[in-house]
Amino acid sequence: MSSQDLQNQVNELWAQAKKNRAEGRWQDAVNSYSSILKLAPRFVPAFVERGLLVQEMGYPDMAMGDFENAIQIDPQYGYAYYGRAWVKSSRGDHEGALADAQTGMSLDSQHTGMYFRRIGTAYQGLRRFGEAIEAFNEALRLNSNMDEGTIYNRGICYSQMKEYDLALADFTRCLELDPDWAWAFSERGRVYLQLKEYDKAIKDCTNAIKYKPNYFHGYLIRAYAYQESGDHKKARVDFENALKLTGSPQLKQQIENELKTLKKDWWKIF
Repeated sequence: MSSQDLQNQVNELWAQAKKNRAEGRWQDAVNSYSSILKLAPRFVPAFVERGLLVQEMGYPDMAMGDFENAIQIDPQYGYAYYGRAWVKSSRGDHEGALADAQTGMSLDSQHTGMYFRRIGTAYQGLRRFGEAIEAFNEALRLNSNMDEGTIYNRGICYSQMKEYDLALADFTRCLELDPDWAWAFSERGRVYLQLKEYDKAIKDCTNAIKYKPNYFHGYLIRAYAYQESGDHKKARVDFENALKLTGSPQLKQQIENELKTLKKDWWKIF
């Protein structure tokens, strides 16, 4: 095969991959990137794009392999570090994610907003919430079309810093962008719980459960809102549902302790 024929095939497969991805046919897009790599085993952009896609699909080990291959072939390809930072964050290696995101940004001037978002996520994981907010603000300044995930994460940071008005504004904005977003409903409900606005907390968590029926946090936050508002019967039901849904031993113990308290005060249930 001539070099021109090879280039034409790669270009055709690349266009096909982009089309499949845009139309939601992710596995077909992965297959197209894999076909490119069979033809051109050192084509770094295909490794990176396939890695980003399989990470989105929930296969971090496969994604990490693609990003590692890309960096090994071309250590100056900044976007590969962005992808590896994403995988490291998802695995809890926030220090490693921060280092990779900063390295990627130093090499790649085309995706600066995305690097700031990844840096913010790393700082958030490290519980350095003020620095995370600064990074998220910069991401949003550079890219006003940044997805609602950036706004949501900033809202989490504001909530952790007890900046409740700012947190409410961010979660409300998320729900304007995505009215069915269970996580945003439950996190806004958590803020209302902290503000002792129990009716609003209950309403938001009910919406969270409506859109995601097995959503643990929706039941748990609503249970506390019912408990604090004096409706111990409904609190017990929600604590029991949350207990069934969590796999965390620590949270199981926490919920069991709350149920024991309700049992001790059994008369409040009626």
